[in-house]
Amino acid sequence: MMDMKKLLSKILCAAAISATAPAAAYAVELHGRISESVFMLSDDATVQNYNYSRTRLNLDATDIYGKDETFRFDGSYRTKGQYDYNSKTPDTRVDVMNIEMRRMFADTDVTLGRQYIDSLIGARVDGVLFQNYLSKEAGVGAFGGTAPDPYSDDFTSAFTTYGAYGFWKEKSMGATAGYASTMFKGKEDTAYLFGSGYLTPDDSLSMYSSLRMDHNITTKNGWDITNLLLTANYRWDRVARVNLALNQYRGLWMQESMDYNVSHEMQRSARVYADYNITREQKLYTHADYRTRDSDNKSASLYGLGYKISEMVGSMYMNAAYRGINYFTTTSTQMFLALGAQPMDDVSAEFSITSTTSQQEKSSNDMSQMIYSASADWQITKSLYFNGLVEYSAEKFLSMDSVYLAKYKDEYKSTAIYANLAYRF
Repeated sequence: MMDMKKLLSKILCAAAISATAPAAAYAVELHGRISESVFMLSDDATVQNYNYSRTRLNLDATDIYGKDETFRFDGSYRTKGQYDYNSKTPDTRVDVMNIEMRRMFADTDVTLGRQYIDSLIGARVDGVLFQNYLSKEAGVGAFGGTAPDPYSDDFTSAFTTYGAYGFWKEKSMGATAGYASTMFKGKEDTAYLFGSGYLTPDDSLSMYSSLRMDHNITTKNGWDITNLLLTANYRWDRVARVNLALNQYRGLWMQESMDYNVSHEMQRSARVYADYNITREQKLYTHADYRTRDSDNKSASLYGLGYKISEMVGSMYMNAAYRGINYFTTTSTQMFLALGAQPMDDVSAEFSITSTTSQQEKSSNDMSQMIYSASADWQITKSLYFNGLVEYSAEKFLSMDSVYLAKYKDEYKSTAIYANLAYRF
C-alpha cells in the first residue's frame, strides 16, 4: 500500500496542477493559503511525550472560462513525530481532502473527497456531497459514501454513511435541519437528527440554538438527546456585554463498532459571562459556570473575576483574573496574570503566569501547579504570518503522607511548544 503521506502529497500536487493548467489559457485567478504547524510536549513522566505536525492547503480558482464558478481544494493532514498519544496512532492522519466545485451544475455545488458536513455537525464522509440552492436563502443537501475509521482515520469500506439536510439562512434569522446515519459492516452504528437556528433581530442581540438526538436501538425510548445548546448574547453599544449559555450533553454511543465502557450519562451546564468597559482602556469581566451529572448527582461550579487594562505604558496591557473551581470531587483556586504588548501593528507578544492549588476529596495531599507561558504573533508580510507559544508547567504534591504517593515522584514538569507558519497567495 502506498504510504499515506506520499499519496496525499501527490494529490496536493495534482490539485495544484489541475488548477494551474487552465490558468494559462483562461487566466484563472488563483488564491489560497498553506500552513504548517508543529506541536511538541515533553513530560518527565515520559508517557506524556507528544510530537506531531499538521499541514493545511486551501486553493481557490475563480473566473473559470470567464465565469464566476469556483474550484476549491481543501486538504489537511497530521503527521506524528517520535511520540504520539497512543502507540497505535498511525503515522499520518488525513483530516480533510476534497475538491469542491461551486455552481458548476446550475445552482448545485458538488464536493468530492473526505469532508466534514458543516450543516450536520458531527457528520463526516469519504464520498460526495451535493448541495442545491433553491433560492439565495434556502437549499437542500445530500451526501453519501464511506466513513473514516474512527480509531485511525484510515480509508475503509467497513463504515458507510449517508444523510440529507435543508437550510434557510437570512441575515437576521435562519435554520438548518437534517438526518445522518453511519453503518458498520451493514449494521447501524450511529443515526441522529440535527437541527440548529439563529436569530439576530438587531446589532445588539443574537441568539443561537442546536439540538442533536441519537437513535438508541438498545432502549424502548428510541431517541436520546445527545446535545442541546441555547445561547444568547446582548451588547450595550461598546459599554457592556452579557452572554448566557445552557447546555446538556452526553457521550456518543457507537452501537456496533465499539465495545467499551464509556459513560453515556447526561451532564448539564449553565454559563454566564459579562464584561463592562469602565473606560476605553479598562475592562472588568466576570463569568460563572454551574454543571451537574446524573451518575452520582454531584455538581461542579466555577466563578471568576478579571480586570484588563490596555495602553498601560505605551502599547503594553495587563490582564489579571481570579477563579474559584469546584469540579465535582476537586476544589481549586487559580490566579492568572498576563502582561503583553503590541509595539507595532504587525507584532504582538504576551507573557503570563497561572498559579493553581487543588484539593482532592477524601485526600490530604494538596497539589500546586505553576504555568509560565509566552506567546507571539508576527505578520511578517501581507502574505506571511507566524504565531507561536511556549508553555512550562510544574506540578507538585504539597504533602506526601499517602503511602501510594510515596512510591512515586512528588513533582512533575512539562514543556509544550506550538508554532504555526502560514502563507496566503
